[in-house]
Amino acid sequence: MLPERFRYFALDLPIADGFRTRLWLVDLSARRAPTAVAEWDAPASPVGGYSISADGKTAIVSAAGTRSRVALYLLRPQDAEVRVLFEEPGAIVVSSRISPDGQRFAFTKYPADGGSDLGMWTGATSGGAPRRIVDGSTSSSVPIMALSWSADSTWLAFTRELERTEIRLVSGDGGPEIAVGPGNKMSWRAKAPELLVADPDTRASRAYSFDLATRKAVDLFTVDKLFIPLVQWHPSLERFVYVEAESASREASGGIWIRNADGTGGTRLDTGRSVSAPQWSSDGTMLTVLGGGDDAVVPVVELFSGRRITVLCRRGGTPPGDCV
Repeated sequence: MLPERFRYFALDLPIADGFRTRLWLVDLSARRAPTAVAEWDAPASPVGGYSISADGKTAIVSAAGTRSRVALYLLRPQDAEVRVLFEEPGAIVVSSRISPDGQRFAFTKYPADGGSDLGMWTGATSGGAPRRIVDGSTSSSVPIMALSWSADSTWLAFTRELERTEIRLVSGDGGPEIAVGPGNKMSWRAKAPELLVADPDTRASRAYSFDLATRKAVDLFTVDKLFIPLVQWHPSLERFVYVEAESASREASGGIWIRNADGTGGTRLDTGRSVSAPQWSSDGTMLTVLGGGDDAVVPVVELFSGRRITVLCRRGGTPPGDCV
């Protein structure tokens, strides 16, 4: 049984042609020790990667296949179930995403020998062949990338490379694309404005909201000479967390910040700490991050209180006391 409040963390170790990833399940109450629920080899993200349903019971993993370089697997950690969702010789799974309700998945199909992508495909986690809902790129060699399903599992946000990277929306059943605007990171919530979008630029990056019904975008704030590699709405309150970084990665070199939903009241939370990868707990009462750690351990920290919840083993062993 899953803990009442939990979070999954993926730690990567470099190998010859990609990464070996270990997926940890962490009890945020610290009553249970962290559990390694899966381990796999894959090329670097977005080719390799994972995505987890809102209830934490179903995951999809892009990992080395038996008949292809990268296949898509279904994982149910509680039941120890692992099965192939999609594998096709000559094709690679890119940027796979599971819907919050765990019923559907999406991915970009990319030819193993390179070229233009073959479109974005969706399927049911219960089984059956996936179908293409978005045509492939024709004007760029950069593949379209699935970003995230909407909170009600009906819409899918993805990026398309045009004159610059643009975010588009499409129904999970296919249909016309809706243009949101420039950007490469985003977060959904149930109420309007539903989307929170980060638009990176070397001169000044910006964040804006987007209302699905009115198709209206509203600028929230800008940061000079920094990227915004992560944004996330609070699960229920009118606020969001975001990361400022010197490079387009999740390392929070420019800080972890919180703002009101209208973009006002920016407050830095990580002053004096080396932390990264913030994420709200499902009830919004905790904001957890990864600490800097060392070659053996990586701390899991609650950012508001500064409390260390537990540690994860970077290379091997059993946390919290037997990491190697």
